[in-house]
Amino acid sequence: MIYAVILSGGLGLRFWPKSRKNLPKQFLKVLGEKTMIENTVERISNIIPNDRICIVTNNIYVEKINEILKIKSSNIFKEPLNKETASCIGLAAIKLLKRDFEATMVVLPSDHVIEGQEEFERAIVKAIDVAQDGDYLVTFGINPTRPESGYGYIEVGDTIEEEVYKVKRFIEKPNVDVAASLIEKGNFLWNSGMFVWRADPRLTKVR
Repeated sequence: MIYAVILSGGLGLRFWPKSRKNLPKQFLKVLGEKTMIENTVERISNIIPNDRICIVTNNIYVEKINEILKIKSSNIFKEPLNKETASCIGLAAIKLLKRDFEATMVVLPSDHVIEGQEEFERAIVKAIDVAQDGDYLVTFGINPTRPESGYGYIEVGDTIEEEVYKVKRFIEKPNVDVAASLIEKGNFLWNSGMFVWRADPRLTKVR
């Protein structure tokens, strides 16, 4: 089965002063009439039904999530401590493996703005196919438009198939000068923070 895992425990400090600890950016209506987390759920709902959409958050945001979303309580995974992204994903993987050892996770941040719904859905479906067919860890890259020190970068490796590549390496949030040099090379993408993989431990390759 395929599950969405939406990461929603962040404090949103980089979006201050609009975003505050008691109301981080995923709960703000940045564009339109819906909050960012509502848009994230809606964006994936054509592929993954509501009963398989899971939210990872911390205790202080559970009430807010219940107020905004129609997500069953067993699909809200509470972090014991406010930790980094990897810990949130690991927690979700453990929870899902208890339900379904064949689970495939589509990991999505709750604070993205994504235009082009059809293209997004096509990319997600392709990533699911790649992850399930070959036990691959799949990450999504974005073509950079400027040197940005706030994002991680992915160096693109060999082509596997159309629009699917091996990852040569990750570079975590370089300074602006290094970011500019990476962009000039032409084979680096922004790391979107979106991933697809099986929850079981058989992952052996990265795409």
